[in-house]
Amino acid sequence: MSRCRGCGAAIDWIRTPAGRSMPVDPEPVFVIEGGGSDRFITDEGEIVTGRRALPEEEHRDLPVALIPHWKTCPNAADFRRK
Repeated sequence: MSRCRGCGAAIDWIRTPAGRSMPVDPEPVFVIEGGGSDRFITDEGEIVTGRRALPEEEHRDLPVALIPHWKTCPNAADFRRK
């Protein structure tokens, strides 16, 4: 586990199918597939599109994925390519 250079939060790294490393928040979430347009990434590096499940919607049949850190980092714009 490492720390974000922008906000100091703990982050993990996932390797995408294209071979790139993506920073993710370490806490996994349940995802409602097709329920939204947010993108999440699984431990295997696959992209899941949907929305984060509300606490009352969470159950073990839902996919579990990680949130890309750029989605939650308050300083993400500092790292975007121009």
